Amino acid sequence: MPPSSPWLQAAEAAAMLGVQRASLYSYASRGLLKAQRLVGRRGTVYLLSDVQRLVRQRQAVRNPAQLAQSTLDWGQAVLDSAITLVRDGQLYYRGHSAVQLAQSATLEETAMLLWQQSSTGPARVDEAPARQGARHMPRSAAQALATWFGMATVPPNHLALLHCMGDVLLGLPPPASASSSKPSAQPVTLAPLHQRLAASWQIDADADAKVDAANVLRSALVLCADHELNASSFAARVVASTGASLHASVGAGLAALSGPLHGGMTQHISAHWDEWHGRPPKAPPPASLLALLQATQTGQTPHYLAGFGHPLYPSGDPRSAYLLALLPFDSQRENLIEQVHATTGLHPSLDYSLVAIERALHLPPGAAFVLFALGRTAGWIAHALEQQATGQLIRPRAQYTGAQPAADLETAPTQLGRIIRF
Repeated sequence: MPPSSPWLQAAEAAAMLGVQRASLYSYASRGLLKAQRLVGRRGTVYLLSDVQRLVRQRQAVRNPAQLAQSTLDWGQAVLDSAITLVRDGQLYYRGHSAVQLAQSATLEETAMLLWQQSSTGPARVDEAPARQGARHMPRSAAQALATWFGMATVPPNHLALLHCMGDVLLGLPPPASASSSKPSAQPVTLAPLHQRLAASWQIDADADAKVDAANVLRSALVLCADHELNASSFAARVVASTGASLHASVGAGLAALSGPLHGGMTQHISAHWDEWHGRPPKAPPPASLLALLQATQTGQTPHYLAGFGHPLYPSGDPRSAYLLALLPFDSQRENLIEQVHATTGLHPSLDYSLVAIERALHLPPGAAFVLFALGRTAGWIAHALEQQATGQLIRPRAQYTGAQPAADLETAPTQLGRIIRF
């Protein structure tokens, strides 16, 4: 029977781990356990999912097969990568603080860092951001995928591929030179993607705006650029490992991101935004949100759909904190964040902050997903390039749990560790 609370008293946590209470304090100080004091609870409580993770790690040391299985669910590292590091609650791109990069770098500059390129490469003709005409509405994930895989010609370089993704997500026709392999007769500096977004969404038309909207978009793109071995980046690496093109690998990443347990989570948060935020000051979070948060934390539902909490950032996601600080003050938003934290100890996720940007800047529906997907495209390309450089096919084995064959049909077992390429 699933536990009824995502938090454990010290005695319960110590019993599950088979340690003394003093060890809990040590684990918490090293960032291995999230400790919290909550309204209505006596003493320090510990996050159940953290305790369960430590239990699994201990069991895995004694059981190698279980260790392999745990790697698929926030477990042990499964491959080497020099792209992104998450350590002590902070995010780094090739040794550089992602939050510091978000203060001034463009997505293109961040991509050059992730790709280990020293310049933006050959310039191509690019239309200046157009500010007149109708506002461009983002494509849905399904439409973007169909357009991406339906392209007749693949962009000739990494940067063109990145900009082409922007066109696809925005519903724009690719610039004439985006798919051309011929050198441009008129080399022109590319318009940064955050400026193209700002122009396409016409967000600078509000003269009373209290925030530099284009700068917020720039920061969001940079902080979405990569996040270690997430589901979409792993999908891109698997496809790249087969020798498929960068275009195909990026498409695999976009397909994975579209799922409701990944980037598609922004659509869920957006759909419930008014329900969650239209409450009086100091009012507790709505029951529907609290039920979802508790079900998520106790394992009754295996995903993070509520926009709060992240297993890698028990003390709060630095990406979300930075982006929310850029937005104008919103009493309803701040009240929800405060009450959720007081009740559950959870902090806003990146998905929540992207939807907050969409709402605060009055962006068209689906803009949060565009920011996520366009920023993460830089990371997908980086992971695909890194995987291709290894020359290794990613082909894990499965632990069979189905019906066993009849005795007269049994065959010799497959040799474990043997490389299988089909």
